Amino acid sequence: MFTASVFPQAVSNGWLWQNPLPQGNPLYGIHFAKDKLRGLAVGSDGTILRTTDGGFRWEKIDSPTKVALSAVYLLDKENALAVGARGTIIRSTDGGKKWQAVASGVREHFYSLTFAPDARTGYITGSNGSLLKTVNGGVTWRTLTSGVNSHLLKVTALDALRAAASGTAGILLLTEDGGETWTQNTLCDGTIVSNASLLQNGTILAAGYGGCVERSVDQGKTWRRVDIFTKADLLAAAFAPESSQGVISDANGTIWLTGDGGVTWVPFAVRTSPRIVDAYFADDLTGWAVGDNGLILRTDDRGYSWQRLSEGGREDVNDVAFQTNDIGIAVGSRGRIWLTNNAGRDWLPAYSETNVNLNSVAFYDGQRGWIAGDDGTILRTINGGASWGKGETHVTQDLTSVYFVTEKTGFAVGENGMILRTDSAGAYWEQQESGTRLWLEDVKFFDEKRGVAVGDRGVAVTTLDGGVSWQKAATNVRENLYSVSFYGDKTGFAVGENGIILRTDDGGQTWKDQESPTSNSLFAVTYFNEKNAVAVGELGTVVITDNAGENWSTTPRFTGKLLQAIVYRGGTNVWAVGRGGMILKRVEPLAAGSYAPAKLPPTLRTRPRLDAKPRKPAITLTDDGDIPAALPPKKDQ
Repeated sequence: MFTASVFPQAVSNGWLWQNPLPQGNPLYGIHFAKDKLRGLAVGSDGTILRTTDGGFRWEKIDSPTKVALSAVYLLDKENALAVGARGTIIRSTDGGKKWQAVASGVREHFYSLTFAPDARTGYITGSNGSLLKTVNGGVTWRTLTSGVNSHLLKVTALDALRAAASGTAGILLLTEDGGETWTQNTLCDGTIVSNASLLQNGTILAAGYGGCVERSVDQGKTWRRVDIFTKADLLAAAFAPESSQGVISDANGTIWLTGDGGVTWVPFAVRTSPRIVDAYFADDLTGWAVGDNGLILRTDDRGYSWQRLSEGGREDVNDVAFQTNDIGIAVGSRGRIWLTNNAGRDWLPAYSETNVNLNSVAFYDGQRGWIAGDDGTILRTINGGASWGKGETHVTQDLTSVYFVTEKTGFAVGENGMILRTDSAGAYWEQQESGTRLWLEDVKFFDEKRGVAVGDRGVAVTTLDGGVSWQKAATNVRENLYSVSFYGDKTGFAVGENGIILRTDDGGQTWKDQESPTSNSLFAVTYFNEKNAVAVGELGTVVITDNAGENWSTTPRFTGKLLQAIVYRGGTNVWAVGRGGMILKRVEPLAAGSYAPAKLPPTLRTRPRLDAKPRKPAITLTDDGDIPAALPPKKDQ
């Protein structure tokens, strides 16, 4: 179950993270104080997370920057620094609650940050060979000469004199005089060296792309390749302080362990094969790791097993629908369906009987709904989503959108111009000839006869006879169109690739290009009253109009992730969903306009529309296939 009750609510630019928790932006760095209780994690869009209990509970901290933060370091319980893009250095003196900018005098992107055990000598590395040093705990920094133009991705310091920096083009730099001079090594056949580790006995380990591990036992004078029998890119490396025990993560989601200073490595699988990009060990047993989609992990057994500190699934959420301001449903990759009865504070996984990607969900009323997915999949429910059964489509093409005009009649579109129609409430479907072999991405109908579908390369097709025949409409664009929405049966918008926005005033027969405020692709649009519409897309883009499309404007960005769908029901009842399990809800009104959809001509109905009611999944999923959740250690009585 996704639940918002454990973590303090993470809010960014008026959006509240409902899943994952505490938030879902990628995390790039993690570090803990020596007490193993106080920790910080940083990531994209200026994300800063703070914990005081070893990571079992996190809070999102207001950040003074919106750039990606790549590394963080706690000098002690109170003093911490973080670095990121565009020469960003920020510093906290209260354990990470508040942060202030520190002048770097550099505009390069910073990738890594480290300190020697004296907590005064520190280094920052970044793009184009940028290298900085502090001798006063990060209060001030001065530029050093690295002698290289390669991006320096990771830096580590053994003491005040000895340090190492690794990066692109196989670069490994070593210093034994506090950074005044650096010895250059080229390792891993010139590919990326993502990490270097300095051990107390003079051993140096370098890990890089293509499964490369190189080891030196004479402080870098000679090197020997260690074969760990993988070609996967190695991403993060971490060794316990003054220990020969360490871990490396790879791009396939495997964790590699060594207990002998890197002579031998043993692979350990982690459920869901997460992409771990940074790890930190406080002692031989206790470590933490971070990665994509806000994932935070902890180990208490040297890295043999990992438990999840962050909450909620990380499967892509492809579509969302709300029947009321409280009752909603989301669908996503690998057959995932989630239900909510309380406006998204909790999301309950429902059993779908399939592992294919589910791409679109539509409800005719509060009880009867349908889902379209890959491999010709159609699912249907008559109890608000508590249980689902399959419809018979007899096709294998991926289906991207489904829409129902009555409780019996519906349409689905998808791959290679596929259009299906049902008159049996989704039990059986028949294929229609669309006149195109381009992918159709979305479909809407005004009544049993009149409908519009849009798709790739600017294709738009319309029907006036319930799909018996379809005619191409002139859009005069070549961009892919991903979504269409109407106010009434005349005025509508279609959005798509490169921020394209089209408007029609004749039910989709003709379209006009609108001036768009973004070049980012838009994947969903909803027209929620006569004047207002909103669209969402890649890089967290949200665009809105309050004058029926005469002007569109962007709203402040809150994530760099891809948004796939949006529901607008007025006020703060607005939800956006997307990649990596992302579900967000507004805590401030997105627009001044209320939710007032146009009244369409009545359709032939045999039964009245049914109200939505709270429901529970008919089959309880006890194992969602994710990494096991971490449990706080029991306190001694």
